[in-house]
Amino acid sequence: MEVKCPGAAMMREAVPEDVICQHCGNELEIWSDEARAKCRKCGNYYVRGLSQSCLDWCAAAEECVGAEALDRYRREKAISESAAP
Repeated sequence: MEVKCPGAAMMREAVPEDVICQHCGNELEIWSDEARAKCRKCGNYYVRGLSQSCLDWCAAAEECVGAEALDRYRREKAISESAAP
């Protein structure tokens, strides 16, 4: 049985979350592995920070979640960090 880090579950098993657009108040869906989602009503982006993850420092991160998922995480993390005040 292959053991995987529970800290990387948000990338391996992303789940949807309902949030409110900061611009127009519309309800929209964002996935747990995403830093932003585009509002269908006003066209603006809802942006949130991604918390620290073992994917930020673990030498086995690519093996754990796969190269594509790790690249996607790094892109989303950069988006969340660039939007931080």
